[in-house]
Amino acid sequence: MGTRLRTWAVRGALALVPVLAALYVAGVQIPGSTLVPWQPNMMDLGVYQRVGRIVLDGGDIFDPQGQLPWIYPAFAALLTVPFAVVPFTVAAVVWLVLCTAALAAVLYRLGLSGWRLSLLTTAVILLVQPVRDTLGFGQLAIFLVAAAVLDSMPGRRLLRRRILPEGWLVGAATAVKLTPAVVAAYNFFAGRRRPGLVAFSSFVVATGIGFLLLPAASMQYWLKLASGDSGLNSGIVFASNQSVLGVWNRLTGAPSRGGIILSALVVVLGLAAAVLMHRAGQVALALCLAGFTSLLASPISWSHHYVWVVPLAVVLWQARDLPAYLRLPGLGYAAWVAVAPFMWLPSGDNVELTYAPWQQVVDNIGVVAGVLLLAGSLATALGPWGRTRAAAAQEQPAQA
Repeated sequence: MGTRLRTWAVRGALALVPVLAALYVAGVQIPGSTLVPWQPNMMDLGVYQRVGRIVLDGGDIFDPQGQLPWIYPAFAALLTVPFAVVPFTVAAVVWLVLCTAALAAVLYRLGLSGWRLSLLTTAVILLVQPVRDTLGFGQLAIFLVAAAVLDSMPGRRLLRRRILPEGWLVGAATAVKLTPAVVAAYNFFAGRRRPGLVAFSSFVVATGIGFLLLPAASMQYWLKLASGDSGLNSGIVFASNQSVLGVWNRLTGAPSRGGIILSALVVVLGLAAAVLMHRAGQVALALCLAGFTSLLASPISWSHHYVWVVPLAVVLWQARDLPAYLRLPGLGYAAWVAVAPFMWLPSGDNVELTYAPWQQVVDNIGVVAGVLLLAGSLATALGPWGRTRAAAAQEQPAQA
């Protein structure tokens, strides 16, 4: 019994360390937060809590009431209700614990465990800018990445058997925010039809629940989206918007059809790269490429949305069989995203349109590097290395 207690005590300590790191980051990351007394300025979580109360009261979830707006579908609003019935501090602690658990689950899927899992989770929380800001704002980016990784990435699992079919988590995440749809599309075009179709079905069911319980809000959201209104269109030019469309707007001064076409081409490029890398046996990398495609091609991808950098960095580090000309620049790109030097530039009030050339380079080079990673992955998969790996992957089932 003594040995068992010591084992659980060690496990508890290892789990507590990254949680304490998350509590620390939330107390210092965003202006207006204080560490002692612990009062995090988790603005997005505040929006979620406010919307949860509006859902319970039967009000209009899209009425900002002079505060930050709600920009997600009605189904997502339903998920905020549990946070509306507890004090904000309690909601904040629960949110941070769940985010930490989701991040640790991603790293566990990638093969880490024990003290290594605790150490790397803690290091990611303290050092990776997208993760720090996600925790500081009380944002949901970690959950979206975890949904895709835990649903579709091969690796070690906590449960021996799935409770629900593969694809349902990606579909539910897409009903919260549309970007995970790229992962579902990747699964489908990579020949994994069933997970792709399950994701689509899960998305339809979840969205249908939103229409059933919040019909007016659902109609309002989808009509606005169909008209091109994301709810944050004025922020496309911001320095922290690390999307292709953001770069286009900063360089040209205004949104135009050219930026939209370029974003669509990035979707095609990224899906092709992910599918061919999948066929070459690099399934984990393929999933990360699909995740980054969703960010690069989305109209708005704030820097804290780039939590995909965590699995990408680990996958590239572990993939020693990848050609060095792809793997090493990919790790360099992951380091750039993790540090996010563009966040030190002045931002807001369209100051981005007056950037000096060197500031434009700092702000936009990460997006260009991300597109080059997709293009390099596609070229590698189409080249001799990729053809050899794809042929070997096709022969394995036959030999089995």
